[in-house]
Amino acid sequence: MSQPDLTLVQVPEPSQVRSRQALERLLAAGEELLANNQFEEASVADIASQADSSVGTFYRLLGDKETLSLLLLQRFMQRLAEATASLRDAGAGCQNLAEGVRLLTDTYIDVYTGRRGVLRAVILRASRSTAFRDLVHQLNTHISETACDCLAPYMDQVLHDNPRQAVASGVHMVLGALNQHTVTGTLGGLPANALRNEIARLLLGYLRGPR
Repeated sequence: MSQPDLTLVQVPEPSQVRSRQALERLLAAGEELLANNQFEEASVADIASQADSSVGTFYRLLGDKETLSLLLLQRFMQRLAEATASLRDAGAGCQNLAEGVRLLTDTYIDVYTGRRGVLRAVILRASRSTAFRDLVHQLNTHISETACDCLAPYMDQVLHDNPRQAVASGVHMVLGALNQHTVTGTLGGLPANALRNEIARLLLGYLRGPR
């Protein structure tokens, strides 16, 4: 299965090391502003200053603030796609459904951790743009289909009339729960250190539930 095209914007790769380093600092500054819910209010000068760069460098590397915003969203979605791709090989090392489920849930928790602001921006843009929302749907479908492939050897342990449908639906439920936990910082009062165990139990319990 090929990965979905998640290109939102194309920014030329800087040829000079100093320029590449400046671009990474600008991206890091943008992510920090998103995390603190300050990106919308920040000016280009604010972002450049936080990145220990200049306004001229910002415009030379990125062009405008909208390009930076799209690039941050694109990088987050590409991280999800890359993490999903890694499951194909990693899943072969699992011994049973429980291990496969834990691999899936831990993988996505790792991607989501520390990225509240970017995820908030994804959700906000998806609510405003049909085209962007369709792209998110494509990514989510890719994630659920890959999860089915990853857990394919253990489908006989899934107690559901349609095991693949159960896995696909369960993964969407997990992503929804992680969206809430990441954006709001809580999931029904669940302590952060219990998140991994409870999310895995959530999916495993659903898959092993009554027919």
